[in-house]
Amino acid sequence: MIFVCYLLMLNQMKIKSMTSKTKRVIAVAGCKGGVGKTFVSVNLAMALSNLGQRVVLMDGNLSVPDVGPALGLDNTIGAEGRDHSSQPLEGQILTASSGVTVLTPANGAIWRQSIEINDTIKLINKLEELASSLDTLIIDTAPGLGPDNVTLIQAAGEVLIVVSQDVLSLLDAARLIRLLNRVYEVRHFCIVVNVVSSKKSGSEQFEKLQSHLNYDNQIVLSYLGAIPFDKAAADALNQQQALVDINPTCRASRAFQRLAHQVMAMPTPMPRGSIEIFMPTKVREGV
Repeated sequence: MIFVCYLLMLNQMKIKSMTSKTKRVIAVAGCKGGVGKTFVSVNLAMALSNLGQRVVLMDGNLSVPDVGPALGLDNTIGAEGRDHSSQPLEGQILTASSGVTVLTPANGAIWRQSIEINDTIKLINKLEELASSLDTLIIDTAPGLGPDNVTLIQAAGEVLIVVSQDVLSLLDAARLIRLLNRVYEVRHFCIVVNVVSSKKSGSEQFEKLQSHLNYDNQIVLSYLGAIPFDKAAADALNQQQALVDINPTCRASRAFQRLAHQVMAMPTPMPRGSIEIFMPTKVREGV
């Protein structure tokens, strides 16, 4: 019942997305936590920026934002140790390396009992300030199948699912894909396999995912490649920097560079429906 009311409220607000063919919106998703969604989101954003794209990276995990800490950005407001659990989340615009703009909840990584609809809408509306300088919007989504998170994912023009070599990540990805297809009629999904031991293991994992979805004829999967295990990734995480910035020639960075080229080569899909909520209606083609 709560889930139905959530969707009805979003539809009643009639917040439309941008209708520009030049603006791309990618939700980086994966039902299971720990598959590396933030790692992929951050490094894909930086790699696209290095190719000349004007990139906004939005932290869609409103309960525990990860993008700011991953890039060493101060995304906390208020006194240290202050209880923010009952305060509304506000969007904060920060600037990362390579010219990437980061939109993150300003209250920082504070546990909250629930995320209210208004919290999500306030963060989304903050994008209005960034619309004129935006080519690509990447949303680093939260794990799980909560109504707010799933609605955020399906509203993107493109959905990039991150899986690992873990069997559970594969099963959870299949479940998320089926839900988005059956409830929201999302048909096309891009797949990236993270932290692989070899290219072969990445393609084999993709084939296993395909086999789990063989009977879902409306689902189309596109394999964008794999990100290899790389010791340099741990150094980047410890330094709170993007891997493609501090070590652009390592194996994983080169994989992200190839991924960015593939993303730019794909046609930008048209909006799917009435809750394409990433841009206000006044954002027009060419803005």
